[in-house]
Amino acid sequence: MKVLKWALAAIVLMLAGVSSYVYTQLRDMQVEQLSADLFVIRGIGGNVTVVRTSMGSVVIDSMTFPMQGRLIRQQVENLTGSDPVMVINTHYHLDHTHGNPGFAPGTRVITTERTASHLQYFDADFWESPDDLAPTETFSDSKKVQVGDKTLQLIHPGRAHTDGDLVVIIEQESTIVMGDLLFNQHYPNIDLEAGGSVQQWSETLDTVLQYSFERVIPGHGATTDRVGIHEFQRFMGQLAKIGRAAAADGQSLEQVLAGNSLTSDKGFTELQFAGIPIGLDRAFVLRRAWEESTGNFKQLNQPLN
Repeated sequence: MKVLKWALAAIVLMLAGVSSYVYTQLRDMQVEQLSADLFVIRGIGGNVTVVRTSMGSVVIDSMTFPMQGRLIRQQVENLTGSDPVMVINTHYHLDHTHGNPGFAPGTRVITTERTASHLQYFDADFWESPDDLAPTETFSDSKKVQVGDKTLQLIHPGRAHTDGDLVVIIEQESTIVMGDLLFNQHYPNIDLEAGGSVQQWSETLDTVLQYSFERVIPGHGATTDRVGIHEFQRFMGQLAKIGRAAAADGQSLEQVLAGNSLTSDKGFTELQFAGIPIGLDRAFVLRRAWEESTGNFKQLNQPLN
């Protein structure tokens, strides 16, 4: 009995230690100031972009937990001197949306129609209350938003990470916020089930590159420029080619994983959650390329038209 008590006590202490570590990691946020009015906040989850305007601040993406949203809101007030008046969600994944409840009720929240649909299809339980700040303002292809002295172009350039991603061009900053259309020096998540596509990702980036901008803020990884998009595009193009070849030659998944055709991922690393790898690695992206090209997956929440 004493042994059992000591074992239970050890488990409780271990769980408490893990909880304390994760709590500390959730509160750990780093700020990169890119200009007088532009900031990137990094922590557990996707990058958060903050734009100061003459009519309040705009926040693009909100990380993974409501607690983080509250911390981001406080950080934004410290950085800009104003409460956020708008949140833009680049896509539906929780590491870019679940911080929304941390912002003030009534905050304007914008996303694409497909992302709003995905939030209700895949994640409806999280968005039960109006205070959770699910997006209420949507668009299909593009939308121009004027917030004080800043002009934001919101664009859905095509299928890639999902079928609902948007990018934001901040005209006065010559900056594009890519969301998860760009994983800078990281292996990407490819959400085929939500309409994502290895095969179309490179073409979608071609659409993005038609616009005018210099600075590039990815969904994950360091701030970069147009060269960073081109490098990631080469990676996605090669991955798509591997998938097509596998389907044409009747290769098994095991054969694709054992091959050495993927060479454009030099320096890529696996994303981590509080220091723990989450499975987005070389094998993952090769498997997704094979699954799409051979039809070994099922898209969920398909569009009505």
